[in-house]
Amino acid sequence: MRKILVLLLIISTISYAKNLRLKDVPEELSNYYPPKSERMEFVELMHMLSTSITGVVSNIKENNWQNAQKWAERLQGNYLKIGKMVKKWDKVLKKKEVKNLVEAVKSKNKSLAMSSIQAVGKSCVQCHKAYRLSAKVKFHAPDFSGTNIEDPVTGLDYTIEDYMKAMTNNMKMMRIHLVDGEKAKARKEGFNFIKRFEGMTQMCGDCHTGKLSEEIYFGIEANKRITSLREAIVNGELIKINKSLKWISENNCAKCHNVHQTLYLLKEKFGK
Repeated sequence: MRKILVLLLIISTISYAKNLRLKDVPEELSNYYPPKSERMEFVELMHMLSTSITGVVSNIKENNWQNAQKWAERLQGNYLKIGKMVKKWDKVLKKKEVKNLVEAVKSKNKSLAMSSIQAVGKSCVQCHKAYRLSAKVKFHAPDFSGTNIEDPVTGLDYTIEDYMKAMTNNMKMMRIHLVDGEKAKARKEGFNFIKRFEGMTQMCGDCHTGKLSEEIYFGIEANKRITSLREAIVNGELIKINKSLKWISENNCAKCHNVHQTLYLLKEKFGK
């Protein structure tokens, strides 16, 4: 029974991933994110809105109506900016409710104030539910689509995807040739894998310029593992090769993939 449940879970997960579609954000929103703007104005606006909502609620609870009014007016002004920055979203804003909030706070009407702020907050939640993930994927993840990397083996320019495929194929063919007893072919594939792995610094270094990043991914420990891998390849020692590759896979490949590959794959899921 347990095996059946696991199988059903796997099937449903695969089906969900296949059918996953992200709702694209309005084009206007890109005006407030890099590369068009380095100020991240829309994110800053969201932070101000969140702070204003908390400021209103906390002061109402303390019966500090003067401060509550200050935060309610700030909330109204910032909330209405959304429609000015993204025209498509202007029509879904709860303008009446945010106006009622300010009036309710002025008249110290706690019941109306709380119901009004709940209505405004609900509109925020609905928007976040529809677009938050899409905005994260689109604006907070590097775009590798136009990035090429010089391949140290062939001397040609490869796309990131083709480069990764070539490097992965080197790793697999090295293992296959060793198991098949073809040590010369295994050495060639192994050395090409190392060349391509070390060649990654030319791409990663464009963004990861800090010494800490370099140390984590291409520092002393990584160099030790590459040295051990090279020696194991020369000697045809499959167990040591697998041990070195396991460390590289867990401490280099997986860490990078978990940050970049997931978002890169999600970008392919934008659709209507």
